[in-house]
Amino acid sequence: MLLFDFDGTVCLGDAPAYEYARRVAAVLGPDEHRSFLAAHEAFCKGMPTAASTFDALDPYNAVRRLAGEYGVDEAVRRAAYRAVRAAMAEGRFELSAPPGLRELLWDLPQRTTVLLVTNAPFEGLDSLLSQIKLDGRFDRIVGDAAKPEGLGPILDGLLDGREASSLLSIGDIPRNDLAPAAERGCATAYIDHYGRPWPQADVSGRSIEELYGFIRRWVAERTV
Repeated sequence: MLLFDFDGTVCLGDAPAYEYARRVAAVLGPDEHRSFLAAHEAFCKGMPTAASTFDALDPYNAVRRLAGEYGVDEAVRRAAYRAVRAAMAEGRFELSAPPGLRELLWDLPQRTTVLLVTNAPFEGLDSLLSQIKLDGRFDRIVGDAAKPEGLGPILDGLLDGREASSLLSIGDIPRNDLAPAAERGCATAYIDHYGRPWPQADVSGRSIEELYGFIRRWVAERTV
């Protein structure tokens, strides 16, 4: 079984996160508005300048942390996030799958189970997968997964009666996507976008494309 994360793993594009930041910052005064957006952009470019974003998980999490730092009401932040997710589903942003991922999934042996498990809202995922031309490539899609806490029960259900070594979890946030799998003895593949090593991973790369060889070999070893 292959278990993929969504944002930053199979769906690329920072435009929604930038819009999220703009919507949240819109409630701030001019000076704070500028510094909020500058801090978010610095994080997205791999050069965080705000204390709250130095260990942010991804561009969306950076907005959440900055919102807390700048005292933005949580209801405002949540409304901004929901609005951006709705806009994503409507196709308002330029998003894409990583180069070669569609072909990788097409070429997998037929009996390989491929899952998508994400904290993104389930509503709209079908549309997003269609936009990035990955529709029909996943045997099961789980949205609103509440990772990391929610991933444990999902994994336990998938592994019921199976060896932990039969599952490979692939993602870009170790705490959310990989640690619960590693704790159960599953294999993990880490997309290290920001140069933050996670030694527990079976394989790491700066992009998912660097992991394709490992994924192909891992699957082949279990389908001979």
